[in-house]
Amino acid sequence: MEEVFLGKQTPQARAAIDQLAGDAGKHLGTAFELLTHVPPQVRPMFPVMNGDYSRWLQTNVRPQKQAGYVIVGTTVPLGDLTCEQMRVIADLAGAYSDSTVRVSADQNLFFRWVRKSDVAELFRRLSAAGLGLAGAEGIADVTSCPGAESCKLAVTQSRGLGRLLGDFLRERQDLVNLAPDLKIKISGCPNGCGRHHVAGLGFQGSVRKLNGRAVPQYFLLVGGGPTDTGVDFGRLAAKIPARRLSETVERLLRLYRSERRPAENATDFFRRVTVQRVKEVVGDLERLTVADALPEDFIDLAESTEFNPEIQEGECSA
Repeated sequence: MEEVFLGKQTPQARAAIDQLAGDAGKHLGTAFELLTHVPPQVRPMFPVMNGDYSRWLQTNVRPQKQAGYVIVGTTVPLGDLTCEQMRVIADLAGAYSDSTVRVSADQNLFFRWVRKSDVAELFRRLSAAGLGLAGAEGIADVTSCPGAESCKLAVTQSRGLGRLLGDFLRERQDLVNLAPDLKIKISGCPNGCGRHHVAGLGFQGSVRKLNGRAVPQYFLLVGGGPTDTGVDFGRLAAKIPARRLSETVERLLRLYRSERRPAENATDFFRRVTVQRVKEVVGDLERLTVADALPEDFIDLAESTEFNPEIQEGECSA
């Protein structure tokens, strides 16, 4: 090879040089094509067998009447979004929707005009922003007013209860499967900004005194919700300390499982069941004495100091 390039220009050498130049040109041409060629966009296929995606697809995506499009719901626990998440939402609305986002009464966001072929990628990007939770508008998607966190009229930290019940139910898929569409709503005071009175299970913040000390509690209402002709208000069934409400919800769902009629959903069941029957199931949770009270019973949810409600004059921030 050295002789080829150092001057022995025999016909064989010149042929070898021509061959090398030709081969190099071919390789350079191929490399140039690879560098300048823009491949067609390939939509990443999110693994459909992934459990999180499958659940999200069942609960957060619904068909739109226009062929080829769907409506995609984004679960927003307690309606809280960070600045970064809001920017992501804006970007996704422009990329996959009609550049608008709808807000539901249950504090969630909805994208319309999403192509079916874009759903998997939209889920991937929502998940990357911490917005890929399944169960939008379902039983684990508990809604609450601002409560004592910011409202001068509130008695209790209703958002603390909302977070407690939402986290509890997301860990208990067996309970969610029992009553996936049951509504749970919470208000921190009688004004009812959380619309607890029109929920299948509603909770209204209150206070009781035990040996001179304040205990946060909630009124339990059952059987509220819209009907074909209007709306039913829930019926007061119990007054239960705040720290016992996860167990309250579990017992009520077990009651529904054992005593429902064929094809009866949870909302209709709690509309039908008597207050007396509910009391029989959760009555022992109502009772709280000095002897059995725990230190945490005197601390509101989402707080670290002893419960001391201060109700002030002012407009509700909900």
